[in-house]
Amino acid sequence: MTACLVMAGWGWRLMRDRGPAARLQTQGSAGAQDGARRGLVGRLYDGLGDRFAPSVLGYLSENKRRSIRRKLDSAGKPGGMTLEGYAGRKAGYTIIMGGAGLLFALRGSFVIGALFIAFGWFYTDIWLSGVAKARQARIERDLPDFLDILAVTIAAGVGFRPALARVAEALEGPLGEEIMTALRQMELGMSRRQALEGIKERNSCESLNQFVTALLQAEELGVPLADAIGNLAEDMRRSFYQSARRRAAKAAPRVSLIVSTLIVPGAIILIIASVIVGTDIDFGNVFGV
Repeated sequence: MTACLVMAGWGWRLMRDRGPAARLQTQGSAGAQDGARRGLVGRLYDGLGDRFAPSVLGYLSENKRRSIRRKLDSAGKPGGMTLEGYAGRKAGYTIIMGGAGLLFALRGSFVIGALFIAFGWFYTDIWLSGVAKARQARIERDLPDFLDILAVTIAAGVGFRPALARVAEALEGPLGEEIMTALRQMELGMSRRQALEGIKERNSCESLNQFVTALLQAEELGVPLADAIGNLAEDMRRSFYQSARRRAAKAAPRVSLIVSTLIVPGAIILIIASVIVGTDIDFGNVFGV
């Protein structure tokens, strides 16, 4: 029945489809409607953030600010977020969730109120850490393919910078963004070493750091870039496979734990209930109740 309902909904959607142009127009109008619906909430949120962002910045130490800037760079500055934007978002969430927590506290639920306030204060950090972790994982996953294509492009006779630009534009993603940022810095007068070192400073991906270090060493020692990049891609792909095996090995005990704590007790309860229902035992007479 569920499958039939899903197929019916999908069929109705196909019948209502008027083509790509109509879909694009519908998406544009839906985005405008969403923006209008979020207008009041967005203005309230932005107003709170702008009003109390300086207070949050004053609370943060210089080491904490440096750590936040590095985390913003690692996350790719989502939505163009700066340190001031981070402070505004943190202030807005804290005030909104703190107001909800205060209501719970006034009703006597002090623990829930404290949890709401703590969630408002730490949510921005948790969200930013998740974005940074996902972005760095994407870079590590895309880097071997990027290096393979780069090695082939350089071996074909293309210069180093044009090869970097061509491969980065073709692959896109966060890795392409980082490479294009470094190339723009080179165009503005920054040396190659400084631009590549900037990639290492903005990211925490170990494979990307190895790639930049190999490029710098190849430049200093005069090693052919195509050979060095090809060997590095092979090593990174081997390391990625080994890391995947380690993650799979760590997942096996967790799966066994879930099976033993959830599925097995559920199956035992189901078997016992089936036996009780099938035998028609009167447990009132058995226990003398």
